[in-house]
Amino acid sequence: MRTPKGTSNGSAEPESRDPSERSMPYGVYLSAAGAQAQNHRLQQISHNLANVDTPGFKPSQTILQARFSELIEEGMVPPGLGGADDIGGGVTIQPEQTQFGVGAIRTTGRETDFALHDKKSFFVLQRGDEQLLTRAGDFMFDSTGTMVNSGGDPVLGKGGRPIQIDPRRPFTVGSEGTITQAGETQQLMLAQPASYGDLANVGGNLFRPLAEFSLVPDSDRNVVAGSLEQSAVSPTGTMMEMIETSRAYEANIQMIKNQDSVLGSLIGRVLQS
Repeated sequence: MRTPKGTSNGSAEPESRDPSERSMPYGVYLSAAGAQAQNHRLQQISHNLANVDTPGFKPSQTILQARFSELIEEGMVPPGLGGADDIGGGVTIQPEQTQFGVGAIRTTGRETDFALHDKKSFFVLQRGDEQLLTRAGDFMFDSTGTMVNSGGDPVLGKGGRPIQIDPRRPFTVGSEGTITQAGETQQLMLAQPASYGDLANVGGNLFRPLAEFSLVPDSDRNVVAGSLEQSAVSPTGTMMEMIETSRAYEANIQMIKNQDSVLGSLIGRVLQS
């Protein structure tokens, strides 16, 4: 039986040109692919847990997909014959998917903390020449009077420019995300992508829009000052997922050891006969 050929994500052993290497047990390759997939899943779960206290963080989910054996993938054997090729070719790692569940809203008492009380709106930040979206409203004014997030990225107002005040003068924060100083009122820009599929995670709680987004109408703005959306990671559920994944990883490693032991025993018997 032929072993699974390599995939772009390295989920299986690369196809060898040496015929002698093709005789390696098929199950070893399947177990190795499974171990690698579970290891990748463990890394993603660890990343989610590391951001359990990051405001507005959205966890990512690892997607694993079963693959056909090499002969079926190449069209040399049709699927469903009930032969050894229907055992499958292990698993491949697919692009991760972000889970856009809404985190718990916590009252902070800081007037420049903002929370969005809807599922689809995002704050808009400026980083270099591009705009980024976030659900994290932990904002502040820097020494120049520019409103920034915890990473120092300027927060955009409804007109598309960074929110700016005179840091030497008092200001007030109103409902629906408004900043008023000396009679001038500025509103936070709120974006609403057509779908979550239009967003690419660029790290932490920031997303890059892949398509044009709409601005939230004044009638639909639902911003509350003095509050902050927490991470959407469930510590208990994620820890249970980590335990489950660790056991699956260990099971695949043990399968590799068992198959190696069986193969070594078989070779020993052949040499003794």
